[in-house]
Amino acid sequence: MYIYITIILFCFLLSTVKLPKSIENTALILIAFFLCFGYMTGSDWYNYERYYCNPIFSVKVAKLEFGYIYLQTVMEKLGVDFWIFHITIKLLVFYSLIKFIRKFNINIFLFLALFIPEVGFYLFIDCPFRNLIAFGICLIAFNKLFENKIYSFFIYVFLAISFHASALIMLFLFFVYKKNIKTTYILISIFTVYFLAFNLDFLISTIYIPLTNLNPTISERLKIYLLDTNFTSDKFNIGSYIRLLIMLILVLFKDKITSELKDRTYILNLSILFLLLYPLGVSFKILQRFNLYLFPFYILSILYLLKSVKLKANIYILNLLFVSFSIMQTYKTISNDFRYVPYTNYLFYSIQNNYPPLEYRHQYNHKNSPYK
Repeated sequence: MYIYITIILFCFLLSTVKLPKSIENTALILIAFFLCFGYMTGSDWYNYERYYCNPIFSVKVAKLEFGYIYLQTVMEKLGVDFWIFHITIKLLVFYSLIKFIRKFNINIFLFLALFIPEVGFYLFIDCPFRNLIAFGICLIAFNKLFENKIYSFFIYVFLAISFHASALIMLFLFFVYKKNIKTTYILISIFTVYFLAFNLDFLISTIYIPLTNLNPTISERLKIYLLDTNFTSDKFNIGSYIRLLIMLILVLFKDKITSELKDRTYILNLSILFLLLYPLGVSFKILQRFNLYLFPFYILSILYLLKSVKLKANIYILNLLFVSFSIMQTYKTISNDFRYVPYTNYLFYSIQNNYPPLEYRHQYNHKNSPYK
């Protein structure tokens, strides 16, 4: 647990001082080393290693998300070890994230201090691998979109979809990212979404049951996500309250935030969409995958808010609030189950030339984690 909190405090500490580029890059390499070299942490790597070593297991994935299968097949035929492949991809996505964020002239370490507890630990350490690759490709797609290179945008989007179907949300984002949405419509959307998200009985009676009558195949697919308590929740948690408050503040200061650059309008729209989707992701966990692509804009909007609005609050109190929130979020994520603790790093095992068997690694965190 402490190593995860140390990384967050490290980011906050670096955010308070202006660093030479060489020191900044060295610090980013250290953060990447921690996030991208995880070994027995996480849960998805086990299946991906089996896919890599036994391509017959990949048949289920190949039907739609064929991009990953092609990439995996090429790397395997070239004789690239799975963990070299796995870590290299994570490093490339981390690099894409840093390169993307640097375009917006914000404090990169403050961004990471907020981003990593929210979703960075999940993306890079638990590592939903195909989703992570799609996320990295979509960052490039967003760059093309903001540069008004529409054809390039769609090429990257369809490439991302070939790795994970959740990237389909990018097609929807294309039509809404630069709309000047009226505050009234946003407020109506907030009320509607929060009502639907935390009213499962209403959704089941108005959506699931009618679909059961219309199409048994669709209803069978939806049954898990609407009726299984492992995938649903109707609890209005503290995170929902916090994000609802943030959304209302962003709406209140919308004109101030977007007054300087048109890119800020895009970022604000995408962050509000993230905040509208968030409660749906709480109620229907499968929808959280769609929101991954919008997380950077949520953090960027908070940082732009701080730059645009002259807050009377003492800067030390504000920083303390940010630190406290990030540590609480870190604790919540890390202590939720076995995936993060104990932390193991591939490089340490590689230096010792000690590579434990697959099943030993698969069971390691299950057996040794204090969080079950």
